[in-house]
Amino acid sequence: MLLASLTYGQGESLELTMNLNTISETHLAAQSDQLFTTSRSYIETGIGLELITKKSHWQLFTNIGLIHGASISERIGDLYLASSIDAQDAFRMQNLWLGYENKKRNVQIRLGNQAVDDLFMVSDRSNFFIHGAAAYVFTFSMNAPQWPVASMGLSSSVKLSNNQTLNLGIYGSDPEVTNESINKNGFQLKRNYTGTLKIIEWQKTDGNNLLKLGFFSDNNRFGLYDSLTSSLNAFYLVKEGLLTRQSSRIELSYHFGFSRALNDQTAPINYDVRAAIYAKPTAWNKEVTFALGYFLPHVNQDYLDNLNIRSESFGELSASLPINNNATIQLSTQFIQGAGAIEGVNSDPSILGVLRFYYSF
Repeated sequence: MLLASLTYGQGESLELTMNLNTISETHLAAQSDQLFTTSRSYIETGIGLELITKKSHWQLFTNIGLIHGASISERIGDLYLASSIDAQDAFRMQNLWLGYENKKRNVQIRLGNQAVDDLFMVSDRSNFFIHGAAAYVFTFSMNAPQWPVASMGLSSSVKLSNNQTLNLGIYGSDPEVTNESINKNGFQLKRNYTGTLKIIEWQKTDGNNLLKLGFFSDNNRFGLYDSLTSSLNAFYLVKEGLLTRQSSRIELSYHFGFSRALNDQTAPINYDVRAAIYAKPTAWNKEVTFALGYFLPHVNQDYLDNLNIRSESFGELSASLPINNNATIQLSTQFIQGAGAIEGVNSDPSILGVLRFYYSF
C-alpha cells in the first residue's frame, strides 16, 4: 500500500509504502487418547522508504510483528513446528536493512538486520504448506537467523541472465541473537558474533519451472558432546515444475527438495527429503489449490543414539481457498509420525487439523 509519493524530477521519486498481513489459526490435534485445541495469531506490518533515481534504487525496510496464542507444537511435542507461525509470544522487530539496486536492476545488495530465509532456500511452492519446517531445509544451522529472528548480514543478488540468478550472503550466527528463547524481542545488534553463516545459491527459472542449488557453511562449533564438535556445512537442491500442459483442465505441479549435511560426526540431521504435488483446477472461477506433501528429516542415528532421538516424518494435505484479492482461507490436515522425535515419548502418531485465515493489504 503506497502511503505517500514525492516526485522531484523526471523518473525520480521518494515513496513511503506499508503492507499489513494477518494470519489467524485454529488447531485441533489428536494424539493417542488425548485431544488438543489451540488458536494462534500473527499480525505483521512492513514499512519501506524507497528512493528511485535515474541511476539507482534505494530502499530502507523494516517489519514489526506481534505473535500471540497457544503453541500446538508444544502440545504435541513437535520439534519441527506444526505451524509456520509458531514462536514465542512477543512483539518484535525483525528486519531493518538498507537495500541498493543499480540502474539495470541486475544487481541488488542488502545490508543490515535480516533473516536468511527471506532470500535463500525457500520457494512459493514450499511455502504453501502450514507445517513450519516444510519451507526450508532441515539440515540448516540452528544458529542461522531465520524467522522469527534476524541478525546483521550482507546479502546480494546478481542476475547472470534473464532466467539465472546468483545469491550470496554472510550473516552473524550467534545463539544470543538467533535463539528466540534467549533473544525474545527478536532484534539485537552486536559488534561481534560467535560465528558467521556463509551461503551461496544459484537459481534458474523457466516459466513455472524452478531449480535451486545451494551450499552453506556455519563456523560455529556444533555438538552436544565436548569431544565431538565441528562447524556445519551442507548443500541443498530444490526442483519445481509443471507436470501437465497449461491447456489442461487441471494444472499439476510438483516440488522436490533434498539437503545433505557434510559433517556426519556432529550434524543432528544428516539429510532430508521433501516431495509434494499440487493440483489447481483451471476451469474453476476461484484459483483453488490442493497440495499433498511428505517430509522426512533423517536424524543422525550414530551421533544422537545416546539421546534416544529418532526421526520424525510428516505428511500434509492442504487446500487454499481465496475469498477475494485480500483474504484467503487454508485448510490443512497433517499426519505426524513420532512428533518430538524422542523414543518412548509421543511414539503414537499425531493427527492435526488447521484452519488458517490470511488477510493482507
